[in-house]
Amino acid sequence: MVLDRPSMPLISRRRIFIWSAGLLVALRLHFSHLYTFVPSKRGAPGKTGRLGPKRAAKSSLLESSGVDDLITWRSVKERRLRQASVLWRKEGANWTDEEIEEEGSGSDSIANLKHGTNLLLNGAHEFVPWADVRAEHAERGHEWMEKFSVEEIWAHHCRVPFVGDDWRMLLDPLERIVDKVELAFLAVKHVKDVLDPSVKFRKAYRLAAQARWNIERRLRRCDRFSRAFLQLLAFDQNSTEAQRRAAAHLMILFEQDGVNLQHNGIYRDDPEAFLELQKVRAAVFNISLIWDYNIDRDLENRAYLIRDPSELDGLPEWILRDAVEMAQQAGYPKANLETGPWLVTLHDAVVEGIMKHAKGRGLREVVHENRARIAFQGGTGKGDNTPVLEQLLRMRRRFANVVGYRSHGDVVFTKSMATPKQAYGLLSKLRQEALPVARYEVEQLRSFAKEQGAKYELDHFDLEYWRERMLEDRFGLKEEYIRQFFPLDAVLQGLFNLLERLFNVKVIQEETKLAWSSGVTFYRLKDLSNKTSFVSSVFFDPFRRSGKRRGFWSSKIQGYSELLGDRNGPRRPAVNVVADLERPQEGQSQPLLTHREVVQVFRVFGSALRELFCEQSEGLMSGANGLEVDVLELPSHFLARWAYDEETLRRCSRHHATGEPLPAAALAVLAQTRKLYVAHRLLKRCALAHVDLEMHSDYDPYSDLNIYDLAKLIEAEYAVIRPRVQDRELCSLPFHDDRFAGALYGDLWAEALAADAFAAFDAASPDGLRAQGRRFRELVLAPGGGRAPGDALQEFLQRPPAFSSMLRDAGLIDSEIREAADVAAEEEEEGTQDISYEELYPDADRSESESSGSPLDDDDDEYAEFEDY
Repeated sequence: MVLDRPSMPLISRRRIFIWSAGLLVALRLHFSHLYTFVPSKRGAPGKTGRLGPKRAAKSSLLESSGVDDLITWRSVKERRLRQASVLWRKEGANWTDEEIEEEGSGSDSIANLKHGTNLLLNGAHEFVPWADVRAEHAERGHEWMEKFSVEEIWAHHCRVPFVGDDWRMLLDPLERIVDKVELAFLAVKHVKDVLDPSVKFRKAYRLAAQARWNIERRLRRCDRFSRAFLQLLAFDQNSTEAQRRAAAHLMILFEQDGVNLQHNGIYRDDPEAFLELQKVRAAVFNISLIWDYNIDRDLENRAYLIRDPSELDGLPEWILRDAVEMAQQAGYPKANLETGPWLVTLHDAVVEGIMKHAKGRGLREVVHENRARIAFQGGTGKGDNTPVLEQLLRMRRRFANVVGYRSHGDVVFTKSMATPKQAYGLLSKLRQEALPVARYEVEQLRSFAKEQGAKYELDHFDLEYWRERMLEDRFGLKEEYIRQFFPLDAVLQGLFNLLERLFNVKVIQEETKLAWSSGVTFYRLKDLSNKTSFVSSVFFDPFRRSGKRRGFWSSKIQGYSELLGDRNGPRRPAVNVVADLERPQEGQSQPLLTHREVVQVFRVFGSALRELFCEQSEGLMSGANGLEVDVLELPSHFLARWAYDEETLRRCSRHHATGEPLPAAALAVLAQTRKLYVAHRLLKRCALAHVDLEMHSDYDPYSDLNIYDLAKLIEAEYAVIRPRVQDRELCSLPFHDDRFAGALYGDLWAEALAADAFAAFDAASPDGLRAQGRRFRELVLAPGGGRAPGDALQEFLQRPPAFSSMLRDAGLIDSEIREAADVAAEEEEEGTQDISYEELYPDADRSESESSGSPLDDDDDEYAEFEDY
């Protein structure tokens, strides 16, 4: 059929007319704001709204200098600000009726909040300018990051079937997503810890933690990743160890977030299982935040105002100065050293100083009892961690059961170097070797206390005090004398010299504009074999101040990454190292440190070694990422052990006034203090680690057995002095962290491995020391989490790791004190008359036990086997 010729132009004209009309309407609507928008004050009477009259638009257009002024970037920005005043609040300020003020006019608005310019996300500086970060940056930045990270995860999830056979295409996008989220959250956490502890910023921190948690949950529910990793592990024979460990680590995380339920179709067939998993996961996260908050709040609230100076008799001057400073901050502006008042807090450094030096036994008892009852308010109520702990144990047990494990302990041991049998074996061996020595040491302290006129039986809060008095009496070792030889600059010089001797790096101090406080210093570590490039960076914040969390810790700023580097090479790692030292007093250029603080400085720098010297090409396994939880503290214990080395102490010591070194006799005594009257400390750590294992492995949180009763029963097995029933240390242990809950034994495990590694350096010459240090750096530190720690240590030691070095280093075997303890035990055993069971219990019926053939003693040898590797 052929159409008439007049019909075609008619249809075309109609279509062209409709399209033209539509285009004109669209253009009019699109450009209408250029001549109809009249800015107005929100809510002001008599003013025009967003669409003003045509006369105002015409006059506005005529008064302008030209069309170019209307379309410049500045005018567009101003127009958007005017629209924001009507549609939404100012960036960073509360909703007000005030007009938007121009930049630089004294406005309270906070710049750089949007995702393109947010300080946490824009990457404009080498590191985040922490001093400029506000709560609004954390809230808005993580809000945007949660939205777009989930979109990026979903996009990568959709691409996996097409790139699942390529390691790089699979892992690189994950590294970008995880790194962006982790670095922003670490920056917020660092600001909360050292700069801004306000309620507003704490709320922003919780929102950031929630956003990070949501992103992790969304990532770990992507079952295609797990399937792709499984296929690569099964069929790719050319993969590296770091790639295989990264895949295995991520598969464990996916499994523990329920991805196996998704594989098996349980989400589809039984939606209640999915809801139960998400509910329990969210409950554990929220409870963990409450746990940490209760501890911090109770530490702030439990402080004691002392007005009688006789109660502080014996305390060193630095503790008194700290108490005066805390009193001034609490509202006593006239507090001073001479007349007080003094506000004594319960932070670790203060408590340890009081336990060692306070002559008043009552003060020692009060401080010990309250420190052992942090976050305990009687067992119930707001701020008490007892119901929080019970609920946390129940939720973790339920979560483990949902994802296919018997208990939370089984979940923990999927990410550890040790097996449960090895963990229990370590604790059993330490108890077996330390208990006789601890009994002998405590008896020695009792005898010495009686000689000095003490008319009471020693309790837990007396041991440290009489240990210090015995060291002063027998070795002339006084803490105040030792402090004169450890100014901070000399200690840092000795520490950096040790790093140079061991790892062939030079620590150079540089200027920086990113320091968040006046005492913060910045260092670059440069390799002496390649001086053109630096290895890593360190910010060191040594001094305590108002608004800063107390304690020693290190936190990552950024990790080593070849993927996220630039044209100059890989992105180099950087860390924050934070200490809790007193500021210099008047007339002093540097603060003076006790030997305990020297050890702490070495330990906190050691905790950063794995990040500082990492050279792992697989970014997901750089530094401590993906590393087994029970070897994380190996570098910190390793470097802390050097703080007892005589040569290192000699290089660290210098009298703050005369410049003379510490006498050789004092150096020898300091080097030996690590094994003098410290076995009871080791037993206490073992007891808490054993309680932690039992709580998260075999303890039934739904049973009638009270958790504190279980703890006291276990502590009694490790104690020389009966445990105090009223102590509640469990309420302040780090059970809120899923990495360490059920793995407190890991600190002892890492210390044992560190002692074995240090033994390889002990007898080395200066040249051999550098060679061993280079091997330790290349084999143990540089691979990060990309290599199995057992294999790395075995290659470094050239033998399987053994824990006998820790026992020998602590004086528990092959030492004079152990021989004296064995002799004392034999004499006590000979002087004790053996009493038979029938004489002790004449009315007991033994027929049942004899017929059953079970032994009468209750020694359980199930975990007695001690495996070295």
